[in-house]
Amino acid sequence: MRPGLAPAAPPASARTLRWACTPLLAACALLVSACAAPDADRGFTPGGGMEPAAVTASETPGPQPGTETVTAAPGLTIEIEWPLEPDPKRSAVIKAFAGDFTAQWRAVGTSGRDRSYVKGIDAESSAYMESVTWVQGFLKDGQSARGVARLYALRVPSVMGRGAEADGCVDLTGVRLTDREGTPLARQPAWLKRPRAVFLQTAGLGQGDDGVWRIRLYRHADYPDERAKECLR
Repeated sequence: MRPGLAPAAPPASARTLRWACTPLLAACALLVSACAAPDADRGFTPGGGMEPAAVTASETPGPQPGTETVTAAPGLTIEIEWPLEPDPKRSAVIKAFAGDFTAQWRAVGTSGRDRSYVKGIDAESSAYMESVTWVQGFLKDGQSARGVARLYALRVPSVMGRGAEADGCVDLTGVRLTDREGTPLARQPAWLKRPRAVFLQTAGLGQGDDGVWRIRLYRHADYPDERAKECLR
């Protein structure tokens, strides 16, 4: 990015690689299989890698259905529409997906002081560097954000062992880029305006030996993709 200009593309939780022409079902199969690999070679494992730790984490009660407003930073909020998901594993995947989305915006809204977003991403995955690069882009240009980002229609299309796919609709039309003091930039990027600001976000997640679901892969579908059209309201 050039100094003084807004990012040329959406965030890592919105940007990254596109589905392109790959059939959706085939892409989902690859996504899940890529996340299903065991983490035995990851070194130190909290809890000693015992299976009960993973079971306990996956059975943690999920959020109640309805809309929750989360303050990511002063003047920046995330509205999350939690679905009714009775399955504890799928609920945990949805919670991790939404937590990653919120944490990345928290990093931007706090000018990088909050780095909790790295905890929700597999450090050895492509998603990790994409997220770090996006956040650093804001810091380098002295930019932040204010407004409301919305996350809704959350669902888990597939789960295979310790791998899963999570989908969600994103609406960034209520977000504005600012300087570090919170003053909106005179020139706002196209990815914060319709139709590009409303899209389908997909992530591949893997469950570690500690039972925590972490992001390993990002994909998204932009308008006029049929999947993105489903997110329009």
